[in-house]
Amino acid sequence: MQYRKDIDGLRAFAVISVVLFHLNISWVKSGFLGVDIFFVISGYLITTIVIRDLENQMFSIKNFYLRRIRRILPALIVVLLFSTFFAWLILLPQDLVNYSESATSAIASFSNLFFFIKLDFGYFGADSATIPLLHTWSLGVEEQFYIVWPVILAVMYKAKISGRKSLLTISTILFTISILFFLSVNSNIYILNSQRWYYFPLHRAFELLFGCILSIILVKYKAYSSNKTLLNTLSVIAAICLITPVYFVEVPFPSYWTIVACLGASLFIYSGSGEVKPFCNRLLSFKPFVAIGLISYSLYLWHWPIIAFVNYLSIDKTSLVCFAILVISILIATLSYLFVEKPFRYKYKFNFSKSVLFLWILPIIFFAAFCLSAKYLNIGFNQPKTNQNTLTYSYKFDSIDNNKCFLMRQSTELYSKQLPNPKYCTFGDADSKQTNYLIIGDSHARSEVPMLQIWLKNVNQKAFVVTQKTTPFLYNLANIIEGVSAPDRNNAIKNLIKSKKYKYVVLSGEWSKDIYSDYINSLKQSVKLIIDNGSIPILILDTPILSPSMNNLCSLEKQSLPFLFKENACQLDVNYVSQQQQSFISLVGKIKKDYPQLIVIDPKKALCNDKYCNTEIDNTPIYADSNHLNYIGSELLGKEYLKKFGNPLKNI
Repeated sequence: MQYRKDIDGLRAFAVISVVLFHLNISWVKSGFLGVDIFFVISGYLITTIVIRDLENQMFSIKNFYLRRIRRILPALIVVLLFSTFFAWLILLPQDLVNYSESATSAIASFSNLFFFIKLDFGYFGADSATIPLLHTWSLGVEEQFYIVWPVILAVMYKAKISGRKSLLTISTILFTISILFFLSVNSNIYILNSQRWYYFPLHRAFELLFGCILSIILVKYKAYSSNKTLLNTLSVIAAICLITPVYFVEVPFPSYWTIVACLGASLFIYSGSGEVKPFCNRLLSFKPFVAIGLISYSLYLWHWPIIAFVNYLSIDKTSLVCFAILVISILIATLSYLFVEKPFRYKYKFNFSKSVLFLWILPIIFFAAFCLSAKYLNIGFNQPKTNQNTLTYSYKFDSIDNNKCFLMRQSTELYSKQLPNPKYCTFGDADSKQTNYLIIGDSHARSEVPMLQIWLKNVNQKAFVVTQKTTPFLYNLANIIEGVSAPDRNNAIKNLIKSKKYKYVVLSGEWSKDIYSDYINSLKQSVKLIIDNGSIPILILDTPILSPSMNNLCSLEKQSLPFLFKENACQLDVNYVSQQQQSFISLVGKIKKDYPQLIVIDPKKALCNDKYCNTEIDNTPIYADSNHLNYIGSELLGKEYLKKFGNPLKNI
């Protein structure tokens, strides 16, 4: 097919948008949509190439896969090797194991499915920022497309159903299935978790099929246009559809804006498909854009591991640091294109068997062996002084309740009116005859259970724990979020409070810093409900949220690699913490004036002095991620509070 400079220019727009977004450049609102643009381009190019070869009776599935192997794997292998060296040098033991698993899945072409299964947080979660190979999910989607789509086309041609109507019909049916799946997630259908499906191929298929359908229209229907006014109009519409969501709209996931961006990419490709080139297409055909487009694959591969390792080391991404990352990424990508991509595509002509062996099977074996070594031989360079058992345990989160007291997206009782079994969800002093405490809240409340258990045991009390994903207990402010029916759970909790079984009801959670009228009223109503039913409300203020540039295991890294860290690199500025909680603490103060029975406990008192707040106690990190306490950290915080201030549950 004829080479088109403007498509390389479109690649440049896509990759620069992604890189700037990953650098947290404030004016790039939704640069991640650059990946969606790449999918449209891939769908168009691959379909055009395959149909051309099938029409000319030149198509060979073996040769197609050989070209894909030469195109994708050499640069990926080099990136994985360099990333693996730095991972071995920098990452803590458990993180190195996680990394090695992701490296194996990346070279084996299923990293998107690996992250779909492995991660319990979304692509946009703060903890995603330290996963060096997270960006390879998109390669997994493309590679799975390369496996399936050419086979479908080849079978259709073999069965002599390759007419333009047949091709368009099949493509449209597949597109419709995928878009309906996407829309169901976008509508937050309760059996689906929107964030989880970010990596899933069916959820992404329609983006590739945008390009496939466009290719069929152009190749089979010859639907080109030479109307300059029409093409310029379409080109401008395409630019608006591309630029608006990427640079001006904070697009959530999933969102209809994704469809807008894909439509923009399709219109751009179509408007430049004839001999008359519209203004926007000519603009992206300028040499600087084409040059970036040519290195776009390598730039995409290299930029994210660099950013992720910077994040892992808790290096603040100042303007200077971001500029340095951008320049280094472009330089390395250029070298990768010149000395890895081009030679393997055009110079080193291995046959199919050798290419599969040396570029796929042997690398899989290598990274699988590295994975086993990291897991069972503890081969990492970064070995902190903290006791290894303590370190391993500090990662635990589910151990708090073994998932028996916490309503998650995976819970079988998705519309859950059923509360957990007190047999498994009663914590504190087992010898206490009566359960006087009820603890309710979200995952933050769950993470504080070990801390509360320390205090409960100290006063010979026990508590029934009821927690759920995402939503703290707010009287009339519950909705369906991430597969959990919060209204049903809220109603069940209201009935539990009205049963008047508990002397104390503890409210805990990730309290919002965005205070609005419904939130204020719902929290007041929660406190009032507790008091009206004869219980004493206790509100636990949240622990500090880590700054965007801080890794939750910063203190362990500093033990092993002190030369990479400033003195206070693993401490939070107390002013930063105060700004996080100022609005909510002010609200709680007002509620306490109306309801003086309300008891407020502030765990961060045990972490903070007048300058800094610690993220570790006794050389042990207390966070499981950017905002949840880990199991042992929660216990240590409970003990530290006891030591400094006594038991907050005593004499109430």
